[in-house]
Amino acid sequence: MFGQLGYLISESFRGWKQHRTVILPSLLTIFLCSLLLASSFTALGVSFKLISAEKSLYVIEAFLKEDVPEDSVAVIQTRLEHTRYVESVSFVSADSALADFRSHFSPDMLELVEGNPIPAFFRVSLCDEARNPSDLSEVRNVIAEESYFEEVQAPVRWASRIASWKFKMVFWPICISILLLITLSLIICNSVRLSLMSRKLLVENMKYAGGSYLFIEFPFVLEGAAQGFVGSGAAILLVGLVIQSVVRMFPVVAASVSYFWIVVLFTVVLETTLAGYFSFRTVRSFLFEKKGEQE
Repeated sequence: MFGQLGYLISESFRGWKQHRTVILPSLLTIFLCSLLLASSFTALGVSFKLISAEKSLYVIEAFLKEDVPEDSVAVIQTRLEHTRYVESVSFVSADSALADFRSHFSPDMLELVEGNPIPAFFRVSLCDEARNPSDLSEVRNVIAEESYFEEVQAPVRWASRIASWKFKMVFWPICISILLLITLSLIICNSVRLSLMSRKLLVENMKYAGGSYLFIEFPFVLEGAAQGFVGSGAAILLVGLVIQSVVRMFPVVAASVSYFWIVVLFTVVLETTLAGYFSFRTVRSFLFEKKGEQE
């Protein structure tokens, strides 16, 4: 049994050397497609990250004037809570705002400023049905009309950009990924088909000698799976090096590509599985054709 397995494995890799004129162009094409596929999956992951972070954009910060008394805070908060589309309201004191600023930014930024330059403010979150740029702008304008607020901020521009690009950010990477998977399947099928044609006599002799379908198919399936693994692995390595360089130059993007190892595992497993499957289908179809010709 182990002798046969060793023979089948050696036969599958012997084809790489004997049929390198077919294997090498196939490997190069698989590598290029895998490179685009991994990039597409990475872009899709970044899109989902942005969409998941979209909820945090629908928050309004209303900064109180310095002359607003502390005993008016509860009344103002109650009034904000009854504003249309408002889901929740939280009050952030000046001291808490300063502590939060220092935890996110360098303390050197406040060295030349006396006292606490950050005023107290209300953080207003919108309900799910109002999470769109128009309602965000509307609620911001309503709150800005109140005389006890010095400034009212809301990321309307960013919310508008993400809302307008949301469909495209998901649709195009998915379409490109599907097209690339179809292309990869055709490339692998063609490569295995050419390898079969060049070893037609060997396959027929194995069949006449009583070799089972599994015995004949195994070398070709392993050869196709190896092509998918090597091509996708090399592409993933290159994409990983590029992403690592980008993260070093722009550390802020590190959180957006933290899922990259999931992309690595998914791409390699998917392409290896597809390569093995379509190799199996191609060899099985070839054997059935030969069986039909003999009958």
